[in-house]
Amino acid sequence: MLVADEGTDRDLFVTLAALAQGTRRVLLFGAVTNPHSRHPVATAAAFATLAEMAPGRIVAGFGTGGSRVFGPMGLAPRRPYTALVECIDVIEALWRGGRVEHAGEFVVDGASLPWSPAPLPLAVAGRGPRVEQFAAERADWVLLAGRDARSVPGLVSRLRGVGQSARGRTPAIAWNPVAAWTDAMRDDLRAHLAYMAIDMPESERLQLGLDDERTEALRRVVNSNGPEAAAALIPENALDRYAIVGSRHEVVARLAALCSEVRPELLVFDAGDYSRTFLESVAALAMDAGAVVFDPPEAHH
Repeated sequence: MLVADEGTDRDLFVTLAALAQGTRRVLLFGAVTNPHSRHPVATAAAFATLAEMAPGRIVAGFGTGGSRVFGPMGLAPRRPYTALVECIDVIEALWRGGRVEHAGEFVVDGASLPWSPAPLPLAVAGRGPRVEQFAAERADWVLLAGRDARSVPGLVSRLRGVGQSARGRTPAIAWNPVAAWTDAMRDDLRAHLAYMAIDMPESERLQLGLDDERTEALRRVVNSNGPEAAAALIPENALDRYAIVGSRHEVVARLAALCSEVRPELLVFDAGDYSRTFLESVAALAMDAGAVVFDPPEAHH
């Protein structure tokens, strides 16, 4: 189960703690936090605490962050990629029990976590080529979301090759394809794409017809009235490029074809509706597309 850290949504670590107490075999991802909205020392301690509660079931996820979390906090990181690398370096040193000094995009003054049980599996998400390279070389899991569905098979093949060359093993892939097969889901998807478009690399935005002026207009609407109000500003070709849409039969067929190429270790769907009916419908769609139940090893408490 993947839980996001968006700042104005339910707190990542409180939610993961509740899930850890209420489950026994579910793998729990922080997907993802960033180096800026919470100090990396506090983040390291929070993940290590979760690892004590649910041994073997916590994956610590990191990314550079985006407008949804930074906007409301008035944050504007100068060097987001550099901060991400420094954050992971510091956090892994803390998990290994070391005393850490660091001065860079943030400061660490002799911090240590001697009680930390062990280093945790890492997940990294990001859209730029440097973050992708870093994720393939360093992370146990690469989280893919907000991608042109047609590009995913080639991207995953390249990431696996980078991991194999860098350390003799490939990273596991958690792929979050965006899918919609009802009118209501397509409406929700447009709102979701409003956030995505703001944080896209410039080259991708321009392919959708979103120049700087239109992107700034989109940002203003999202910040003042929310993503639902900005949904109408999302061009139709964005759905075709970044989502799998159509009837349920069409979505299943296209998803099955992509999964046969991508072969993700984990297939992830957004849960905009937390009802049992919705979750069961998404699970059924994934199974019809050829997904298998992810069964992590038994965790002992």
